[in-house]
Amino acid sequence: MKKLAKKRIKPGTDEKYDKRLYVYLTKSHAYICIYSDEGLEGIPNNSQNKKTICCIFDELSAISCIETIKHGFDVKIIICFVKESELLHIAKMLNQLIHRMVKPKIDLEFYKVPIDKKPASLLLTEITIELLSMIAISNDIKRISLSLSPLIYPIDFLENVVSRVYKKNLVPYLPLSGLDSNVLTSAREIGLEKYLPKIKKYGNTKFYNSKKSLKEIKKIAEESARDRKVISIKVAQNNVHDILDKIVS
Repeated sequence: MKKLAKKRIKPGTDEKYDKRLYVYLTKSHAYICIYSDEGLEGIPNNSQNKKTICCIFDELSAISCIETIKHGFDVKIIICFVKESELLHIAKMLNQLIHRMVKPKIDLEFYKVPIDKKPASLLLTEITIELLSMIAISNDIKRISLSLSPLIYPIDFLENVVSRVYKKNLVPYLPLSGLDSNVLTSAREIGLEKYLPKIKKYGNTKFYNSKKSLKEIKKIAEESARDRKVISIKVAQNNVHDILDKIVS
């Protein structure tokens, strides 16, 4: 710090800055920095000392994942997609999100959902939750983060899904209790400003039953698990092209 003081380096603002510092917060150390994240109720990174898994497949699931990180969990991220054309948008969200994990290197798992056409929202949600459960059990992780909210999804559907997770001896975690100002702030943080109107309208979404049995959903999840690709990312300022290159290679 003394060396920097001699160079007349001062804290910057959102509009004017020329240096960026990455912040590492642990139980035994704390660092004063120019840029900081207050988090939710000031909870520091990994303060819960508990691992959980979250799945990113759309804007709401990305927000749910960053909320889980802010709640102090050590998060393992998996990504689900139906078409390769979705990967660019997902990579852009990941690029913003992985910096919040405060790790120099991150492994990301990609799963292609074997469905010919875009699935109904409830069906894709059920598939990803089944896949999350399978991965959690195989990795001896007790918690999975679900991108569900009682303000958005039908309460019968939500209760049914949560009950299924409990029956697998897993703990479902729901970081999206409501679409409040903190959630919308998280959307801005991962570059989803232009999707805010869409996110705000999620509460008015009409959901339709997928008419798929639990056996069919499990089969789709198992096929997705077999089509897995793991990539390792060294976190930098912009990892979008790095993520895309490693997925298609």
